[in-house]
Amino acid sequence: MTKQPSQRTLTALLGLAVFLTISVPCSLLIVLGTGCPGALAAALTLLLGGILMLLILQRYRKYRYRPGPALLAVVIGCAGALLAVLGVLIFGLAWADVNPATYTYRVTVTGLDNYTGGPVTDILVPLPLREGKMIFSEEDLEGQRVGAWKTLFAETPKGRMLVFQTMERDLSDISVTFGSPVEKYFLIDDITRESFSPVVTEAPAGYTRWAFGTGDVQNFTTLVRLDEGIRPKTADAGPIVIHLWITAGGGRLHGITGEKYQVEVYEAIPPGVTGFVPVRAQVARFGDVGIVPVRE
Repeated sequence: MTKQPSQRTLTALLGLAVFLTISVPCSLLIVLGTGCPGALAAALTLLLGGILMLLILQRYRKYRYRPGPALLAVVIGCAGALLAVLGVLIFGLAWADVNPATYTYRVTVTGLDNYTGGPVTDILVPLPLREGKMIFSEEDLEGQRVGAWKTLFAETPKGRMLVFQTMERDLSDISVTFGSPVEKYFLIDDITRESFSPVVTEAPAGYTRWAFGTGDVQNFTTLVRLDEGIRPKTADAGPIVIHLWITAGGGRLHGITGEKYQVEVYEAIPPGVTGFVPVRAQVARFGDVGIVPVRE
Protein backbone atom coordinates (compact mmCIF):
# COMPACT_ATOMS: atom_id res chain seq x y z
CA MET A 1 0.00 0.00 0.00
CA THR A 2 1.43 3.38 -1.08
CA LYS A 3 2.03 5.78 1.79
CA GLN A 4 -0.02 8.98 1.58
CA PRO A 5 2.25 12.02 1.02
CA SER A 6 1.89 14.78 3.57
CA GLN A 7 0.40 18.15 2.65
CA ARG A 8 3.71 19.82 3.51
CA THR A 9 5.58 17.61 1.04
CA LEU A 10 3.09 18.25 -1.76
CA THR A 11 3.13 21.99 -1.03
CA ALA A 12 6.94 22.12 -1.23
CA LEU A 13 6.94 20.10 -4.45
CA LEU A 14 4.29 22.39 -5.96
CA GLY A 15 6.28 25.53 -5.12
CA LEU A 16 9.44 23.98 -6.59
CA ALA A 17 7.58 22.89 -9.72
CA VAL A 18 6.16 26.39 -10.24
CA PHE A 19 9.60 27.93 -9.71
CA LEU A 20 11.31 25.61 -12.20
CA THR A 21 8.50 25.75 -14.76
CA ILE A 22 8.78 29.54 -14.98
CA SER A 23 12.46 30.22 -14.34
CA VAL A 24 14.06 27.49 -16.45
CA PRO A 25 12.26 28.25 -19.77
CA CYS A 26 12.82 32.00 -19.35
CA SER A 27 16.50 31.44 -18.57
CA LEU A 28 16.86 29.16 -21.59
CA LEU A 29 15.35 31.82 -23.83
CA ILE A 30 17.74 34.44 -22.40
CA VAL A 31 20.82 32.25 -22.77
CA LEU A 32 20.02 30.40 -26.00
CA GLY A 33 17.88 33.06 -27.65
CA THR A 34 14.42 32.79 -29.16
CA GLY A 35 15.57 30.73 -32.12
CA CYS A 36 14.83 27.05 -32.63
CA PRO A 37 17.14 25.56 -29.93
CA GLY A 38 16.06 28.02 -27.22
CA ALA A 39 12.35 27.85 -28.07
CA LEU A 40 12.36 24.04 -28.26
CA ALA A 41 14.13 23.65 -24.92
CA ALA A 42 11.80 26.19 -23.27
CA ALA A 43 8.67 24.50 -24.68
CA LEU A 44 9.80 21.07 -23.50
CA THR A 45 10.52 22.40 -20.02
CA LEU A 46 7.11 24.10 -19.86
CA LEU A 47 5.39 20.87 -20.91
CA LEU A 48 7.17 18.75 -18.31
CA GLY A 49 6.62 21.38 -15.62
CA GLY A 50 2.93 21.64 -16.46
CA ILE A 51 2.50 17.87 -16.25
CA LEU A 52 4.27 17.79 -12.89
CA MET A 53 2.08 20.57 -11.46
CA LEU A 54 -1.10 18.82 -12.66
CA LEU A 55 0.00 15.60 -10.97
CA ILE A 56 0.68 17.42 -7.70
CA LEU A 57 -2.68 19.25 -7.81
CA GLN A 58 -4.40 15.96 -8.56
CA ARG A 59 -2.90 14.51 -5.38
CA TYR A 60 -4.06 17.60 -3.47
CA ARG A 61 -7.59 16.97 -4.69
CA LYS A 62 -7.41 13.23 -4.06
CA TYR A 63 -6.45 13.64 -0.42
CA ARG A 64 -8.71 16.67 0.04
CA TYR A 65 -6.00 18.93 1.39
CA ARG A 66 -6.79 22.59 2.07
CA PRO A 67 -6.11 24.79 -1.02
CA GLY A 68 -4.61 27.67 0.98
CA PRO A 69 -1.07 26.25 1.26
CA ALA A 70 -1.13 25.31 -2.43
CA LEU A 71 -2.03 28.87 -3.39
CA LEU A 72 0.76 30.20 -1.17
CA ALA A 73 3.23 27.77 -2.78
CA VAL A 74 2.24 29.03 -6.24
CA VAL A 75 2.75 32.67 -5.18
CA ILE A 76 6.15 31.93 -3.60
CA GLY A 77 7.23 29.88 -6.61
CA CYS A 78 6.26 32.69 -9.01
CA ALA A 79 8.08 35.31 -6.91
CA GLY A 80 11.20 33.16 -6.68
CA ALA A 81 11.13 32.51 -10.41
CA LEU A 82 10.82 36.23 -11.13
CA LEU A 83 13.87 36.98 -8.99
CA ALA A 84 15.83 34.16 -10.62
CA VAL A 85 14.97 35.35 -14.13
CA LEU A 86 15.96 38.91 -13.23
CA GLY A 87 19.27 37.60 -11.90
CA VAL A 88 19.94 35.62 -15.06
CA LEU A 89 18.98 38.63 -17.19
CA ILE A 90 21.31 40.98 -15.29
CA PHE A 91 24.15 38.45 -15.39
CA GLY A 92 23.54 37.80 -19.09
CA LEU A 93 23.60 41.50 -19.94
CA ALA A 94 26.82 41.96 -17.97
CA TRP A 95 28.41 38.89 -19.59
CA ALA A 96 27.52 40.14 -23.06
CA ASP A 97 28.81 43.66 -22.31
CA VAL A 98 32.15 43.41 -24.10
CA ASN A 99 33.91 46.30 -25.82
CA PRO A 100 37.49 46.35 -27.06
CA ALA A 101 40.08 48.55 -25.46
CA THR A 102 41.20 51.42 -27.65
CA TYR A 103 44.85 51.78 -28.59
CA THR A 104 46.24 54.97 -30.10
CA TYR A 105 49.90 55.53 -30.92
CA ARG A 106 51.09 59.03 -31.73
CA VAL A 107 54.64 59.83 -32.83
CA THR A 108 56.18 63.28 -33.16
CA VAL A 109 59.84 64.06 -33.73
CA THR A 110 60.59 67.79 -33.89
CA GLY A 111 63.73 69.84 -34.34
CA LEU A 112 64.81 67.73 -37.33
CA ASP A 113 64.71 70.69 -39.70
CA ASN A 114 67.91 71.87 -37.99
CA TYR A 115 69.69 68.63 -38.96
CA THR A 116 70.95 66.83 -42.05
CA GLY A 117 71.11 63.12 -42.73
CA GLY A 118 73.09 60.69 -44.86
CA PRO A 119 71.98 58.95 -48.06
CA VAL A 120 69.50 56.99 -45.96
CA THR A 121 68.44 58.14 -42.50
CA ASP A 122 66.62 55.93 -40.01
CA ILE A 123 64.93 56.89 -36.76
CA LEU A 124 63.70 53.96 -34.67
CA VAL A 125 60.96 54.17 -32.05
CA PRO A 126 59.38 51.47 -29.88
CA LEU A 127 56.40 49.46 -31.05
CA PRO A 128 53.08 49.10 -29.21
CA LEU A 129 53.13 45.48 -28.08
CA ARG A 130 50.98 43.52 -25.66
CA GLU A 131 52.73 40.57 -24.04
CA GLY A 132 55.01 40.23 -27.02
CA LYS A 133 52.31 40.53 -29.68
CA MET A 134 51.71 43.50 -31.93
CA ILE A 135 48.66 45.58 -31.08
CA PHE A 136 48.37 46.93 -34.61
CA SER A 137 48.58 44.84 -37.75
CA GLU A 138 51.63 45.16 -39.97
CA GLU A 139 49.42 46.78 -42.60
CA ASP A 140 48.50 49.53 -40.12
CA LEU A 141 52.12 50.50 -39.51
CA GLU A 142 54.33 49.42 -42.39
CA GLY A 143 54.64 51.30 -45.66
CA GLN A 144 52.98 54.50 -44.42
CA ARG A 145 54.09 57.82 -45.90
CA VAL A 146 54.69 60.59 -43.36
CA GLY A 147 55.95 63.59 -45.30
CA ALA A 148 59.40 62.69 -46.60
CA TRP A 149 59.51 59.62 -44.37
CA LYS A 150 58.17 56.10 -44.83
CA THR A 151 57.60 53.47 -42.15
CA LEU A 152 58.97 49.95 -41.94
CA PHE A 153 60.07 47.44 -39.32
CA ALA A 154 63.55 46.62 -38.06
CA GLU A 155 64.73 43.61 -36.07
CA THR A 156 67.22 44.82 -33.46
CA PRO A 157 69.13 43.01 -30.69
CA LYS A 158 66.55 44.45 -28.28
CA GLY A 159 63.51 43.43 -30.32
CA ARG A 160 61.39 44.63 -33.19
CA MET A 161 61.04 48.40 -33.62
CA LEU A 162 59.24 50.84 -35.91
CA VAL A 163 61.47 52.70 -38.38
CA PHE A 164 60.96 56.08 -39.99
CA GLN A 165 63.23 56.22 -43.02
CA THR A 166 64.05 58.97 -45.51
CA MET A 167 66.53 59.51 -48.34
CA GLU A 168 66.31 63.30 -48.08
CA ARG A 169 69.48 65.01 -46.90
CA ASP A 170 67.62 67.92 -45.31
CA LEU A 171 65.54 66.32 -42.59
CA SER A 172 61.97 67.28 -41.74
CA ASP A 173 59.82 66.78 -38.67
CA ILE A 174 57.65 63.68 -38.16
CA SER A 175 54.06 63.67 -36.93
CA VAL A 176 51.68 60.72 -37.31
CA THR A 177 48.94 58.95 -35.33
CA PHE A 178 47.99 55.28 -35.54
CA GLY A 179 44.84 54.18 -33.79
CA SER A 180 41.81 51.94 -33.83
CA PRO A 181 39.90 49.62 -31.51
CA VAL A 182 41.35 46.12 -31.59
CA GLU A 183 38.77 43.39 -31.07
CA LYS A 184 40.94 40.83 -29.30
CA TYR A 185 42.29 43.04 -26.50
CA PHE A 186 40.17 44.02 -23.54
CA LEU A 187 41.30 44.85 -20.03
CA ILE A 188 44.75 46.22 -19.26
CA ASP A 189 46.54 44.11 -16.64
CA ASP A 190 50.10 45.46 -16.61
CA ILE A 191 50.65 48.64 -18.60
CA THR A 192 54.44 48.09 -18.69
CA ARG A 193 53.81 44.93 -20.75
CA GLU A 194 51.00 46.39 -22.83
CA SER A 195 52.43 49.60 -24.27
CA PHE A 196 55.96 50.37 -25.47
CA SER A 197 58.31 47.59 -26.47
CA PRO A 198 61.14 46.87 -26.05
CA VAL A 199 61.33 47.32 -22.29
CA VAL A 200 64.94 47.35 -21.07
CA THR A 201 66.71 47.40 -17.72
CA GLU A 202 69.23 50.09 -18.69
CA ALA A 203 69.16 53.44 -16.92
CA PRO A 204 67.57 56.29 -18.90
CA ALA A 205 70.05 58.56 -20.66
CA GLY A 206 68.87 61.63 -18.74
CA TYR A 207 67.19 63.71 -21.45
CA THR A 208 63.66 63.37 -20.08
CA ARG A 209 61.09 66.15 -20.09
CA TRP A 210 58.47 65.30 -17.50
CA ALA A 211 55.07 65.11 -19.14
CA PHE A 212 53.09 65.07 -15.89
CA GLY A 213 54.89 67.52 -13.65
CA THR A 214 57.39 66.14 -11.16
CA GLY A 215 59.69 63.18 -11.56
CA ASP A 216 57.98 60.79 -9.12
CA VAL A 217 55.79 59.36 -11.89
CA GLN A 218 55.78 55.61 -12.45
CA ASN A 219 58.05 54.92 -15.41
CA PHE A 220 59.95 52.21 -17.19
CA THR A 221 62.73 52.31 -19.78
CA THR A 222 62.39 51.74 -23.50
CA LEU A 223 64.58 52.63 -26.48
CA VAL A 224 64.79 54.99 -29.43
CA ARG A 225 67.54 55.10 -32.01
CA LEU A 226 68.91 58.03 -34.00
CA ASP A 227 70.87 57.36 -37.17
CA GLU A 228 74.62 57.94 -36.83
CA GLY A 229 74.49 60.07 -39.99
CA ILE A 230 72.35 62.77 -38.38
CA ARG A 231 74.36 66.00 -38.04
CA PRO A 232 73.35 69.48 -36.80
CA LYS A 233 73.38 72.20 -39.46
CA THR A 234 74.67 74.81 -37.00
CA ALA A 235 76.26 74.90 -33.59
CA ASP A 236 73.01 76.12 -32.02
CA ALA A 237 70.77 73.53 -33.69
CA GLY A 238 69.01 72.61 -30.46
CA PRO A 239 67.78 69.18 -29.38
CA ILE A 240 65.79 66.61 -31.33
CA VAL A 241 62.57 66.25 -29.33
CA ILE A 242 60.96 62.81 -29.47
CA HIS A 243 57.42 62.72 -28.10
CA LEU A 244 55.53 59.43 -28.18
CA TRP A 245 52.07 58.77 -26.76
CA ILE A 246 50.22 55.51 -26.29
CA THR A 247 46.64 55.71 -25.09
CA ALA A 248 45.52 52.24 -24.05
CA GLY A 249 42.60 50.61 -22.31
CA GLY A 250 39.10 51.66 -21.38
CA GLY A 251 37.60 48.40 -22.62
CA ARG A 252 34.79 46.43 -20.97
CA LEU A 253 34.85 42.68 -20.40
CA HIS A 254 31.71 41.03 -19.00
CA GLY A 255 30.51 44.31 -17.52
CA ILE A 256 33.83 45.24 -15.91
CA THR A 257 35.38 48.50 -17.12
CA GLY A 258 39.14 48.44 -17.51
CA GLU A 259 41.57 51.17 -16.59
CA LYS A 260 42.59 53.57 -19.34
CA TYR A 261 46.21 54.70 -19.46
CA GLN A 262 48.37 57.21 -21.26
CA VAL A 263 52.04 56.34 -21.54
CA GLU A 264 54.44 58.99 -22.84
CA VAL A 265 58.03 59.18 -23.94
CA TYR A 266 59.15 62.81 -23.94
CA GLU A 267 62.88 63.28 -24.56
CA ALA A 268 65.00 66.22 -25.75
CA ILE A 269 68.10 64.58 -27.22
CA PRO A 270 71.01 67.00 -27.65
CA PRO A 271 73.11 67.36 -30.81
CA GLY A 272 75.76 64.69 -31.29
CA VAL A 273 73.86 61.91 -29.50
CA THR A 274 73.10 59.06 -31.90
CA GLY A 275 72.57 55.30 -31.80
CA PHE A 276 70.35 53.61 -29.23
CA VAL A 277 69.17 55.94 -26.47
CA PRO A 278 67.43 54.55 -23.34
CA VAL A 279 64.40 56.74 -22.60
CA ARG A 280 61.72 56.93 -19.94
CA ALA A 281 58.12 55.89 -20.59
CA GLN A 282 55.95 57.83 -18.12
CA VAL A 283 52.64 56.32 -16.98
CA ALA A 284 49.38 58.17 -16.28
CA ARG A 285 45.81 57.00 -15.78
CA PHE A 286 42.53 58.51 -16.95
CA GLY A 287 40.53 59.44 -13.86
CA ASP A 288 37.36 61.33 -13.02
CA VAL A 289 39.19 64.67 -13.30
CA GLY A 290 41.24 63.88 -16.40
CA ILE A 291 44.68 62.36 -16.82
CA VAL A 292 46.34 61.66 -13.46
CA PRO A 293 49.99 60.51 -13.23
CA VAL A 294 50.56 57.15 -11.57
CA ARG A 295 52.89 57.89 -8.68
CA GLU A 296 55.68 55.54 -7.69
